[in-house]
Amino acid sequence: MKYIDRLCQNKFDYKIMLNLHKDNSNNTKRVMLSAIKAYYKYAKDDRFYEIELPKKEKRVLDYLTFKEYKLIIEYLYRKPVKNITKIIITKLLFETGIRSCELLNIEIKNIDQDKIKIFGKNSKERIVYISHSFEKIINSYIQSRINQKYLFNFSYKYLHKVIGSFEKIINKKLTPHMFRRGFATYCIDKNIGIYELSLMMGHDNINTTRTYLRNEHRIELMKNIFN
Repeated sequence: MKYIDRLCQNKFDYKIMLNLHKDNSNNTKRVMLSAIKAYYKYAKDDRFYEIELPKKEKRVLDYLTFKEYKLIIEYLYRKPVKNITKIIITKLLFETGIRSCELLNIEIKNIDQDKIKIFGKNSKERIVYISHSFEKIINSYIQSRINQKYLFNFSYKYLHKVIGSFEKIINKKLTPHMFRRGFATYCIDKNIGIYELSLMMGHDNINTTRTYLRNEHRIELMKNIFN
């Protein structure tokens, strides 16, 4: 902490420290300052505690659009037998909005026709639904997994590798969670209510679901309040 003490002889000198880290985002600076303030509070030294934190930056999180999703699916269907696992992964992630950890923990016994029982955070249970055409694809896939407990038997690292292989199709960096954001965005575009969407996504707090609203969604909601 000698480094901090040297920089922070008074509550204005913190700007010197921030200038040394000017390439960092405001969110990173907030973390740095919060840690320093906690240290001084613990040490019962309030010279740094009155400093205001930089404003938190709102990041615009990228997502997989429906058009991009269709491009990936169309590409995979060029060789449907070879790509069957990738097809099911892609459709489950985008068409149900489940988390990657939930995908990897799907047990075959929890698939009942067009319904799949999902266990989310804190083992919270919910049901997601799939189309009848997709149901047939999954049933066919299950036939090849006799005596297997889980629908998939691979790691998150492999899943990330599969998703990464789609980047060349749409010329865009991808992560599994971008499929979940894409699902949420698509549902909102189709006028699914925030409360209903929160249930579909397994959110305990509806405010978490609201983070998926883009500005145009918020404007549209305000316009329709009295319509």
